[in-house]
Amino acid sequence: MLLGMTTQAFPVLEQLERPAPRQETVIERVASSRKTHDVLVKALGTIGFSALWGLCAGSAKPLMALANVYKVPMVITLALVVSLPAVLVTRHLLRIELHPREIVAALVVSLFRASLVLLGVAPLLGVYAYTTQFIAPLLAQVSAFLALAVGGFALQTELRRLPAPPRQLLVLGLVCVGVLSLSLLQLITLATPVLTIPTAFGAGIEGMLR
Repeated sequence: MLLGMTTQAFPVLEQLERPAPRQETVIERVASSRKTHDVLVKALGTIGFSALWGLCAGSAKPLMALANVYKVPMVITLALVVSLPAVLVTRHLLRIELHPREIVAALVVSLFRASLVLLGVAPLLGVYAYTTQFIAPLLAQVSAFLALAVGGFALQTELRRLPAPPRQLLVLGLVCVGVLSLSLLQLITLATPVLTIPTAFGAGIEGMLR
């Protein structure tokens, strides 16, 4: 009987020795909620700013401009979705102990900052697209590449803020930028035509390699 009581006591003692699971405080929950809200606002901002850029890029042709309002955000959204599996697999292989939500948030913030570049160029692009056929496509392509560069730099900045080894975050950032760029360049074929004059980028990777 004494042996049985001793045996039953061991699990109780083990439970007492184990630290209680940490409960989230109200302040932490509020901070997490605000961060989620901020990410959602930036995601909507990215969609809105890129739609405005698309509208201005096709301003010479009203039907093209209206189609660009959904085509350009569609390409950006699909590129993010297509890139996520490779990004999350890289995170797992590098053993980066970060929640996927944090990586997605960094990607959304970087895309938002890239869309700010598109927003800044959009009015000028609209003027050129409406008044000239030759300069507008060049301006559109330059602004797109500039936005891509700003987005890549912003992504590296956001990832460096996360609690993980810098070298692993650098590799993860390079993978993110590479996969996103390849996805965008190929998915743009689904949205073509976006500009009044066809460009090499309208044919995707194959068009660039010709």
